[in-house]
Amino acid sequence: MIEPVAIYYEHCEPGWLVPRSRTNNHIAVLVTEGNVVFDTEQGSFALSRGDMLFMPKGLERRASHSSEAPHEMYVAHFQHAGEAEGLPLWTAPQARVVKIHNYDYVRNRFAALVQYWLRQSPFRPALCHAALLELLALFAETSESAASQGAASGLVYRLEAYILLHYRRTITVGELAAHVGKTPNYISALYRQSTGRTLTDYMQQIRIAAACDLLLTSQMNIGEISDYLGFCEQSYFNKVFKKITGTLPSAYVRHKVNRSATVGNCR
Repeated sequence: MIEPVAIYYEHCEPGWLVPRSRTNNHIAVLVTEGNVVFDTEQGSFALSRGDMLFMPKGLERRASHSSEAPHEMYVAHFQHAGEAEGLPLWTAPQARVVKIHNYDYVRNRFAALVQYWLRQSPFRPALCHAALLELLALFAETSESAASQGAASGLVYRLEAYILLHYRRTITVGELAAHVGKTPNYISALYRQSTGRTLTDYMQQIRIAAACDLLLTSQMNIGEISDYLGFCEQSYFNKVFKKITGTLPSAYVRHKVNRSATVGNCR
């Protein structure tokens, strides 16, 4: 179980300083503005916007500004007990920093974590545990990916994260290339070589996965879902849906409804 000790968002004016001391808790930091330096016995880490730092419990560290401008950051102090949950952060505790690829999503999850922490709710421990676990898992995934697969994996991760944020509208390969600072031909070839599929295939799979969820859980009809997911024509939506799922949207809904009814009758 991950147990938070202190969760907060901090605006730090020039001259901000944390004297050298040994940490009593695990600490996760996400910098959202400005620059800051953490000096630890395991190395010095200069952080800027989008950098996330993990420092294990018991580490000696000092922190200070690296410029004359203020900086802002989310900070989580927490304890951990019980199963390792598959995260190498517990089995090999070491200070490390990563550049978060899906920065907007991680920042929003940190903001939600702060709100969970401030609530006087009987569900606060569970909500904080779930949010912290997700953030740490994303951190570990990014760290392991960068270490084992290098720049190509990081680029693929950035492309997919961008698609996940903007899948409701048409995204061109040129737009994706500009986002990562590469040419369209380069990212197309790299993505196919790394994943075995094209960027268009991935975009279609994400949109149709969202369509399946909306067909079963929302009050929207097929035409409304097609428009919501940015398809230019419902006929094209139907074509892509059948390509991905093997059936048309209307048949998909009927099959799921009939199957649910059959399962319900067997209970």
